[in-house]
Formats: sequence, C-alpha cells, structure tokens
Amino acid sequence: HRWVTVYTTHWCYLSRRTKALLDTLGIPYEDVNIEQDPEAAQRVEAWNGGFRSVPTVVARMVITEPTTSELATVLQTPSALLDALCVNVTQWCALSRRTLAWLRENGVPHVSVDIEQDPEAARRVSEWNRGYQSVPTLDLTLRITEPTSDELVRMLGLGMPR
Repeated sequence: HRWVTVYTTHWCYLSRRTKALLDTLGIPYEDVNIEQDPEAAQRVEAWNGGFRSVPTVVARMVITEPTTSELATVLQTPSALLDALCVNVTQWCALSRRTLAWLRENGVPHVSVDIEQDPEAARRVSEWNRGYQSVPTLDLTLRITEPTSDELVRMLGLGMPR
C-alpha cells in the first residue's frame, strides 16, 4: 500500500518532472498546488526551513515482511526524512525480532506495536495483508524535497532487491 502526495507549483519544472515520473511508474498520487492551498504552503514552509521548496513528496507506505536490504533501500534513501514509523510485530516472530534489531542498530526511530496485545493494530494488519496477520508489517511515512528520479524511486521502494 502506498499513498503519495506531491506538493507542487504549476510553474516548477521539477514538479512537472516528478509528476511525470510517477505517472510513468503508474504510481497514483495527490497533487497539491501550494499556490492554491495556503495551509499546504505553510506545511511545505515548515518542513523546508521557511522555504516553499517544491516538489516536496510525502509517501505513506505499508511494507510487509521486508528484508534488511529492503529496509535499507527505503529508510536510508539520501535526502529522505522519516516522519513516522510504526512496526507491527509479535513477540514470537523471528522476522519481527530481526527487523526491530536492524532498526535499533541503524538508529531508526520507531514505535513497536504487538498485534497480539492490540486488537486495533491486528485489524489494520489483517486489512493491509488481505486477511493475514503477517508480521512484521511497517506503516511508515517518508518525506523528500526536490528529489532526483533515483531518490524518488528508491524512497518508494520500487525495484527493491528480493
């Protein structure tokens, strides 16, 4: 699952390039023109030290049972900032323990939720995974400003090694 919002202006060639890449990749996104949405402009300014830097891309993604190389690809993308990371786990799952250990070893801030202790988290994980309570399931939000094509592809987890 991937939800992408691109904060843009109509005149910015980098905004047009980013949207064209997402279109080419078949990634649906919400286009928010900060010249027409004052609240969105304020968010972009807050994120970018007072500047209305565009495009600013915010991606919320759900990733299930990632390998450590997949984690590295997405979470260690140059210029991408991690806004939130919730790791849904069970205590008995070796993949959950490996994922949590990798996050700790790499200094990645996160919140861990045991789906056997949290029925709402278990419901969300089942919904995201077509009825299965697959763990670990990561719910993360990343943000990047003026990304290169390679950075955007990497941050979105496209072409990740398996």
